[in-house]
Amino acid sequence: MKFTKNTILVATGLLFVLSGCKKEGCTDPLADNYNEDAKTDDGSCEYSYNVPTTYEFTDANGNNTVSYSGQTARMDMLSEMTSYLKTANNNGTALDAATLLAMYDNSYTGWSDQNLVGNGKQLKSKTALGDAAIQAEFETWMNDAAAASPDQTGGYLQNGDGVEWTQLIEKGLMSACFISQMTGNYLAGIASDDNTTASDPDNGKYYTSMEHHWDEAYGYFTDATDYPTNGTNRFWGKYANNTLEPVIGSATNVANAFRTGRAAIAADRINPDAGFTADAIAQAAIITTEAQRMVAGMAIHYLNSTKQKVADGESQNKVCHYLSEAWAFIYGIQFVEGTPMSSSEINALLAGINANFYGFAQSTMSVNAVIDQIADAHGFTQTERENL
Repeated sequence: MKFTKNTILVATGLLFVLSGCKKEGCTDPLADNYNEDAKTDDGSCEYSYNVPTTYEFTDANGNNTVSYSGQTARMDMLSEMTSYLKTANNNGTALDAATLLAMYDNSYTGWSDQNLVGNGKQLKSKTALGDAAIQAEFETWMNDAAAASPDQTGGYLQNGDGVEWTQLIEKGLMSACFISQMTGNYLAGIASDDNTTASDPDNGKYYTSMEHHWDEAYGYFTDATDYPTNGTNRFWGKYANNTLEPVIGSATNVANAFRTGRAAIAADRINPDAGFTADAIAQAAIITTEAQRMVAGMAIHYLNSTKQKVADGESQNKVCHYLSEAWAFIYGIQFVEGTPMSSSEINALLAGINANFYGFAQSTMSVNAVIDQIADAHGFTQTERENL
């Protein structure tokens, strides 16, 4: 196959933090025409292999090499679990602990999507790279939510301190399972994967190990090949596009890096002497950094939302709803590969909120201190931390 140079748009976070007259050019160091003096990307980047506009790749014979059905199944499981948890809100129905635990380890047979029953996939085994203590913590939250259900306040199911288990479970698993697997499992090991032999072509598995692991990482971000045209309805695909994109460009940056890295892997499979794997490894590093900023960015976003709800005079139930989301994303920072925050730093932030969610929320100074600590660790500008 002959590789031709195609121009693709590579957006960077600089679009959101720089203003005024800046020199334009190609700002991607991996491009053939990278301009180190350019401050604003003008869409002129050129590469020595095709980078498609959608996440669709084939081998030399035209066979589809993309597969991430297991990741889509786990997102479907968390979607159904979250919907079930929310039935306890607003004086709703009582939750069954056994049902939640069965959904978590996929011994459950009541999925609305019966394709999930007995499919060999589960959320529990993929949580925190198999850390039993973290898995047990999620199970404790499920048991506590069931014991306290249904909600008796006409709002959200929370304990007396304002902890909303639904948010801890859903947002927590977005990081402990999805982001952890994406960055700490698949992308972290991509350099050592085989990229020469198709896994099992007789059974339709035309991908190499490296291609498949890259695809599985992508599948924890979104289930859409045409993201962000589609795939923005749940989990990281949703928050990256709807909340983070206008401020730090997460949807664009992550989608471009995934497609560019995958194109490099496909090109390397055909021409292994060209050294394109190095491009993929560099893109994996970009995705991991973006993942760190996504989790931290969502924590800051919900801390800002908490302040706003207090200023608006919202009920304690509503204020703690947003603070529970913030808590869950702060908790999730520890599960991103290469996180710039230590476990002790994260635990100290969580402990400062734990004693009394609503009391903490009333102190703008306390909330701002947490925002600043997270923002400083992840390199957010003052404008970014204010606009998230």
